[in-house]
Parts: sequence; C-alpha cells; structure tokens
Amino acid sequence: MGEREFAVRCISVARCAALYAGGLHVLVWRVEGHKQLAAMVEIPQTFYNRTVGLMGLWSTKRSDDFLMSDGRLLSSVDHNQPSEDRLHLFGLSWAVPQPESLLLSSPPLDPFQPVSLNELLGGFSPDVVEDLRRTCQSSMQCVHDSLASSSSELGLQTLTAEKQYQNLAQIYGNTPPIVTEPTLIQAQVNSTVNIQIIAQDPNGDPIIYSILFPRPPQASIGSDDGFLTWMPLSIEPVKLTIKVTDKLSSSLFTPILRVCNCLNGGTCLSDSIIENHLHGKFQVLGCLCPKGFSGKFCGNIADPCKGKPCFRGVRCQTDLQSGNFICGPCPNSTVSNGKQGYKCFEHDMCVPPFTFPCHEDATCTSTKHNYTCTCKPGFFGNGFNCTDIDECAEMSTCPNAKFECKNTPGSVDCFCRYQNAEDSDGCGDSANPPGGNVFNVSVDWRKNRADGLEQLVSILSLGFQNKFYNASRKNPAQSSSPRLAEYRINVSSDTPHWYIRDYLARVSSHYDIRTIEVDDLDECQAKEAACVRPALCINTYGGYRCVCNGTTDVDETQSCVLTDRDNVNNKNIDLILGLVLGIGIPLLLLLAALACFCCCCKKTVTGDLPQLLADNIQERNNPQPFNYSDPTLHYMTHCSPRIIDNITPRQRIR
Repeated sequence: MGEREFAVRCISVARCAALYAGGLHVLVWRVEGHKQLAAMVEIPQTFYNRTVGLMGLWSTKRSDDFLMSDGRLLSSVDHNQPSEDRLHLFGLSWAVPQPESLLLSSPPLDPFQPVSLNELLGGFSPDVVEDLRRTCQSSMQCVHDSLASSSSELGLQTLTAEKQYQNLAQIYGNTPPIVTEPTLIQAQVNSTVNIQIIAQDPNGDPIIYSILFPRPPQASIGSDDGFLTWMPLSIEPVKLTIKVTDKLSSSLFTPILRVCNCLNGGTCLSDSIIENHLHGKFQVLGCLCPKGFSGKFCGNIADPCKGKPCFRGVRCQTDLQSGNFICGPCPNSTVSNGKQGYKCFEHDMCVPPFTFPCHEDATCTSTKHNYTCTCKPGFFGNGFNCTDIDECAEMSTCPNAKFECKNTPGSVDCFCRYQNAEDSDGCGDSANPPGGNVFNVSVDWRKNRADGLEQLVSILSLGFQNKFYNASRKNPAQSSSPRLAEYRINVSSDTPHWYIRDYLARVSSHYDIRTIEVDDLDECQAKEAACVRPALCINTYGGYRCVCNGTTDVDETQSCVLTDRDNVNNKNIDLILGLVLGIGIPLLLLLAALACFCCCCKKTVTGDLPQLLADNIQERNNPQPFNYSDPTLHYMTHCSPRIIDNITPRQRIR
C-alpha cells in the first residue's frame, strides 16, 4: 500500500517493511508458530541527534538514550541499563493515544501485567535457570522469553534476532579508518621518497594499507605499517590513491603529489607551482636556477642577453664564466656612465650647446668625447677648410660635347647646347636639319702622328655623336711642320664652329694636342667649290653657292645659259661699270674709311651674311642658311681658362 510520504510492502503475511520519505526503514516480522513479533529500525545519518521515542536519542552519549516524552531523562548509574520497572515507565510515556494510533484494535480483555526477570527467575529452580542460560548462550533476553512463554524454542528465536541485530549494529555502527597525514607528498624526479601514511580507526580495529590500481610506477606501501616508497620517473601526471580498511569498512585517500624536476643543480621551489593537473592532485614545482642556466627546470643555458639589457643598437655578449652579459661600446654620439654600453647618454659635440666646429661645407661627426670634420661631396679639404671641386675640369663630367658644363658649389650642371622648344627628346637626338657645315680644323700635334685623321674622327665621334658626319685631311705635304695638320670636317648645319673649337680645346691635353684652330672654310678662294663657269662661286657659312648673273643659283647641270639679250645687257653693264669705276672710286674710298671706323666698334664675321642675300638665292651644299637668331646656336662661354672666346672666326683659304 502507498500512503503520503511512506510506503509499505509485505512479501508475506508474516513479514512487512515500511519506508519513509526521510529515509527511515522499519522491518517487522512474526515468528511462525509462535506469538512473537520482532521489529528492526534503520535510521539514516540525517536523523543524528534528532530521534526521540522508544528507539531512544541517537547521539554520542549513552547517558541520554532514554529521553521521556516530557523531556526528562531516565538516568542510569555508571551507564548501566535502568531497572525494568523504570523502563516500563519510559515505554508508557511514549504510548500513542488511541485517537492518534494507526493500529485499529480493541483493548484487551485482561489488562497487561508485566512480570520482571527477577520474578520469573524466583519461580524456577537454579538448575533449570542454569540449563536455560547455557541453552541461550548467556543471553538474558532468551532466558526471559523462555521462562515467560514456557518455551525454549521461543527463547532461541529471540536469541537469533538478537544476534542479527548485533551483526547489523556492528556493521552500521562501525566507523572506517581515517587517514590523518600526510595530505601532501613532495618528490623529485629520479629520487626515492619514503613517507609513512598515518591512519586512525575510531573503533580501534586493526588497519590494512594498500594502493589502488592504476598505481604510479615505482610506488609501493607496507600493508601493516603504511610506509610508502615512491620514485617518480618523470613529471607526467599520475594519481596515487591509498585504501585503508578495518575488514568491516574502508576509506580512500588521495594525497596531493608535488613533483620537482630541477636540472643542473637547480633548487626546487616548494611554493612555486607552475603546472597543475588532475584537479590539483598532481602539481609540478618551479626551480631556482644557478648562474648560467635558465628555463622552467634549469635545462637551458642562460642567455642574459635575451632581455636586451644593453643600450639600443649596442651588441650584447654572454660571459660564460660569470653568467652575466657584456655590452659593447656606446654609439659614437653617446657616452657611457659606469658599466660600458649598459646605459648610453647623448653627447653630440656637433649640435648645441656645442658650437659647430667644422667648415660650413663640411659634415661634423661626433665620436665619444671628440669629433671629426669631413668635407661634403663636391668639396675637398681637411674639414675645417673646404674648397669647391671644379667638376668641369674632368672631360667625363658631362656626357659629351653636346652639353655645356657649368660648375656649382658642391655639384655641377650639364646644359644641353641643342635644346630648344621644338626639340624636347634628349639633347640634339632628333633629326638634324638638312645640309651640313664644312669647317677647317688645324691641329698642332705634340708628336708626329700618322694616324691623326683616325684620332680626330674618334674624338669628334665621341663628342658629337650624330652631329658629326665625316672628316678628311688636306694636303699633308704642304704643311710647314710635320706635326701641323689641316682637316676638313663635315658636321650638321645646327653645329657652329665654336662648338667644335670649344670641345677640342677641352680635350686637347688628353690627346697630345698642342694647339688647335677651327674656322669657317672659304671654298671659293680655296678652289674647292664645284662651280662651272660662267657661274660664280659665293662663299657661305659652312658652305658655298654657285650663282648665275649674281642672282640665280645654277641648276643641277652646273651650267649657265646666255642669250643675245644677255650679251647686249652685258655691253650696257660694261659701259655703266666704266662710268661707275671712273666716278665712284673716290666715293668708295670714303665709304671704306667709314667702314674701318665702324669695325673698331664691332666684331664682324667674314663671308656673305644670309640676311644680305636675295630671298630667291638658294645655297648649294647648304640649302638652309645658318640661323644666327637661333638662341640654341649661340656660343655659351665655358669656364675653362684654355678657351679663348674673343677671337673672331676667320676663313681659311689654304
């Protein structure tokens, strides 16, 4: 049956058990063939110090077992059981009133009159009592029930119930042994630890020690004395569980294992836990390493430079003997105060509050407690006095003769001679104007050179590249000196003769040239023009023209066609020319005097000026006249003292 907060189960009519929600268990049975009812109550730990009633008060004191319902204690002398009449009063005090009783039974017809043990013993002979005592194995409860029921079999049933109770009481009332120490075991790898496990049994029973599986390697314990022997082989986590038993009950104990694995003479730090495993049951200790070693277990050679103790940029070196670090010297602009290179302080003698000690064109470098001065690039000197270097003195400063070299303080600029608004690709690298200029070059070699022409061609090819066309030597047999040679060179029409003269003067010292002259060539007087009479030769800058009647250029056949009209005109011209020569000679002399006076004030260039010629006259060999107004062709003075810029170009007629 099931009721509120408890349940009853009967496996037979003679045996039932009741289980309450609080854990209280009551077993009731009836002895078959006899009018005997037995009951056994099992109380959980939660009822400790809380029970009242016929079962007594469950506590650690025996003097308060018989607590009556009114709160009074039934005292006993020397913890002996109270007398039977007093126990009868204790039982009556806990009688349940009829209205509250769960047992619905009618009251007995004859009131119950309890008979004490002494009264029963007085009604029988001592021999009978002694026989019952032996039969009941000295159990007075068995003797009492045998005499009261006049049945020894009933008394033996009481003896059986009493033994069952004593066995259960011994089991449930037994307290297992408890380990008191040690709660912590410290050990070192590859070292044996010997320690005694101390346990106490509240009942004073003998204790047996053992280690549960899986047991740590190299671990053993004495079963009687509890001496534990263990040598850990590594810091791999293991669990040590010790079992202590008194044959009736046992308890398990797991101490905390702290293992140390210090190498190279390191010292274990008992309070420094660096690893924690198995919920804190296995701990690994840290190490205090000696000099020269580092790491969790002192297995690494110490590197004091790992933390970069030296000043930034200063090299750190480990001293193996002392285990300390050694710093290199401080940077040049700093000084150390105390330990070298450990701390460096700024000490730049080239910046304020120090005055700048070097030349303005020099670089100052601070070195510890001193300084050095070095002239900047483009200057030479000792740093205290620096002079600008003339880079234009070196012919390789600018790429070639197409560039004008101009020295600047500490540097140099190369200006393109041919650069103009229409030519923006390089320096004169675009297509050359039509035609070309022919100049006369006189070279006075320091030594007689048979390969003078090849040398001159090489020099001009390197200097002018696409602006130079070709060169030839003129009448080597007519030279007054074996070292003096004249050459004809052909260059582009946008290259004037002073470009050539400037470049050759610059490089003359490198090619054994004593003197050199470059002038325009008068092809007409030198009889190098290819004009066919009656065409007239007219010299131009860098070339010549073949003209008929003074106004018309010859055609491709190099011939002039004369008509009768031309002959008449020629006669008239001769008459007019005679009159002019007879009358105008004095006038021409006067004009010549005026012209000489003007020459003292201006430089002149010989040859026919293009702007004085008729527009319909076209050049031959130089169809496009030299443009004197082009600023890119104006001569730019070079800084070299060897160049003479005030010499008027003169024509050679050799």
